[in-house]
This record gives sequence, C-alpha cells and structure tokens, in this order.
Amino acid sequence: MAIISQQTTVTIGDASAVLTTADLVLQASITGTLALRKLTYPTSAFAPIVYTQNPDEWTNFDVSPLVKRPSVGVLRTLEDTKLTGWQGFSRDASIIEKWRGSSSVASMDLDFFRQLYAYFENPPTTGLIQWSPLDRTSTVYNILIERLTVGGSQISMDYLAVRQNCVMGDVQFQFRIVSEV
Repeated sequence: MAIISQQTTVTIGDASAVLTTADLVLQASITGTLALRKLTYPTSAFAPIVYTQNPDEWTNFDVSPLVKRPSVGVLRTLEDTKLTGWQGFSRDASIIEKWRGSSSVASMDLDFFRQLYAYFENPPTTGLIQWSPLDRTSTVYNILIERLTVGGSQISMDYLAVRQNCVMGDVQFQFRIVSEV
C-alpha cells in the first residue's frame, strides 16, 4: 500500500460567486402526456384550477369526447326498411374522471379536492365552466358538473387523512360536455 508523503494544494474554482436570475414562466396550456388538466370558472369568483395530478382513469373521453356518436333509427317503409342517423353529441353519456385511492392510499391532496368542491358547490349563474384536458388535446370544452364523490356515492372523509391534507378512497368527478369553445 502506498503512503502519501507530500502535500499539494489544488485550486478547484474561483472564489467569487456568480448569481443569475431568470423569470419562471408556468405554462399550464402546454399539451402532451405530461400536461395537467385545467378548469376555468366563467367569472372571477374562483381562480382557475390546474390539476395537481391528472386522474388515474376516465370514462367517455380520449382525444375527443366519445359521446359524439350518431343517433341511429330504423324506419319501416312499404317496400323496405331504411336506416337513418343524426350526427352530434349524445347527451346521455357523462365524462367521469377518477382518482384511485383506498383506506390506506391517498387519491389526492385535500386542497385540490376543496377547489373541485367549490366549483361543484357553486354552479355559475352566467356562462359555463371550461374544461381543458391538456394531456389529451388542446381543445377546450364547456361543461356542466353533475357529481363529485369520495369513497362511494357521497363524500366520505377520513379524520386522520384530513389532518395530513389527504383524501382517502376513490374520488369521482362527473360532468357533461355541452359544447366546444
């Protein structure tokens, strides 16, 4: 084994510090798989909500609503049977966003849930809430919120989880698309 018998001073860097500042711009309108979804209230009563995390699963939506399907009807005539269809939104299907959780796994933080609940509890008297699913598309939709549940068919909160700013159990946010913006 070698023994060190000499000392050497090595200069690693300059002793003066360089400070650089830059403005941080949050771009919530970026689209792509890592973008977060956004809700915007029609008036200044509530601030826009940029999701803290996108839902774990959703129903009736991909890169466009899966509820925009034709209504089909069959008409019997004297000679034959005719098939007819009408294009447009089928308003019988809702979009459901779901954040998965359990009795031991938090689905979302409490602050985000409270923002969703404020939108749900206070439907706008003029205008419509806008939903921007930026992780799927750059299109913005006008929506009507139908339901918000935690842990089943109502809102069930856990005392210890709330003290830790967490919501336990599945959270479901349900709404209907009225139109595109």
